[in-house]
Amino acid sequence: MQILWISIALIISYLIGSIPFGYIIPKIFKNIDIREHGSKNVGSTNVTRVLGAKYGVPTFLLDSFKGALPIIIIRYVLGTPELNLINGIYDISILYGAAAAIGHIKSIYIGFKGGKAVATGVGAVIAINPVIGILGIIIFFIVAFSTKYVSIGSVIATFLVGVMMWVGILIPQIWIPTNNLTLTYESQIVNLIGISLVVLLIIYMHKKNFTRLFNGTENKIGQKKINK
Repeated sequence: MQILWISIALIISYLIGSIPFGYIIPKIFKNIDIREHGSKNVGSTNVTRVLGAKYGVPTFLLDSFKGALPIIIIRYVLGTPELNLINGIYDISILYGAAAAIGHIKSIYIGFKGGKAVATGVGAVIAINPVIGILGIIIFFIVAFSTKYVSIGSVIATFLVGVMMWVGILIPQIWIPTNNLTLTYESQIVNLIGISLVVLLIIYMHKKNFTRLFNGTENKIGQKKINK
């Protein structure tokens, strides 16, 4: 029965993550299909580039919220983030955030197209560890505005968030061993593996950006779009 409820929760998380705010907001307020403009991506970066921060910021916040919402409901409202197995109890909160991220990348509502899940991943991390999530946002802005590339900021911030999630669990275990479920490495192993996979997925979604960076055709912040 536990596996059944977890499966249902994962499906719901995917459906929440699939809500394409980057498509909905431009359609409602500007009557345009964002998939026909800019990079044709439904993420907040393309919305910002095409329509400005007025529409890009709400898109980012809503995309982040849909990554956090399933975890908030399951972990803090229902209080059932654990998977109970014979050999232990495991916190699996990140799986719901990962399902939402996959929904953002492959949205069932728009023909299994979507964005790169950076904002949705940010929301999931904030729901689990707000300090690391906010640090990730700060790192993004520092790197993005230093290099003038949103893609570099996104990739480096995503990678460092993954590292900080591991360090945040491993360091306390090395110096302050504990049996508290919320702190032990053993109970958090699913979250750690899950966040690592999400990080790799988000980085992989930037493969075209890597190619454009190598070719010198990647768009800089404030630069008029030069590629499709």
